[in-house]
Amino acid sequence: MRMRWLGPGLFGIGAAVAVVGGWYMIHARPEPGAIIDTIAVGSDESIVIREEAHSDRSFVELHEGQTVKWEALIPHYVGTHARPAVAVSPTSVTFRVQRGPRSEVFALAMTTALKLGGFRLAPEHEPNHTPERGPITLTDHERSYELIGGDGWHQLVGVDLKTGDALWKVELGAEPVTDGGVEPGAVWVVQAGARRTFEARSGSERPSPIHS
Repeated sequence: MRMRWLGPGLFGIGAAVAVVGGWYMIHARPEPGAIIDTIAVGSDESIVIREEAHSDRSFVELHEGQTVKWEALIPHYVGTHARPAVAVSPTSVTFRVQRGPRSEVFALAMTTALKLGGFRLAPEHEPNHTPERGPITLTDHERSYELIGGDGWHQLVGVDLKTGDALWKVELGAEPVTDGGVEPGAVWVVQAGARRTFEARSGSERPSPIHS
């Protein structure tokens, strides 16, 4: 199936479709800088994310052992080793990036680094930036779950990593998200010390357990 990377109108998504030559090593020779993070993606493969020495963009590489299989430039990556902002599937890898006043998801083909496209998060709240605390991207390698928020609002967005569709969006309210994770069939977040769990496919919130 052709990767679409065009989310539904529900999210007011602005497509960032395929100006492939603008970002890639074949057209410009950026200088790799310090390593930001290394993400294991297989028994002998890893995604290495670096600073780009002469700009605020970021530099990403797919390593197989000691061999670099591909390398590419992306907009400014917002993750850190402590707060990764990457989701990997067999066909694609996504990165949370910042372009000026916009938080975005940026996608590359896993095997070739071809730019698949991307979309803006919470365009109705622009200008926006990644929250300074809590998780940024959660993933079960089938979907990514993107967290975005600001003063008085927070959202959780589910993304299908195979098709590039933004599947659903949940308004989480004013409290910041301090923790989160995935479990079979679900994604969970912690707000104000309380855990909230959502169905992975639909975003529907599961009832909170009742404690006697």
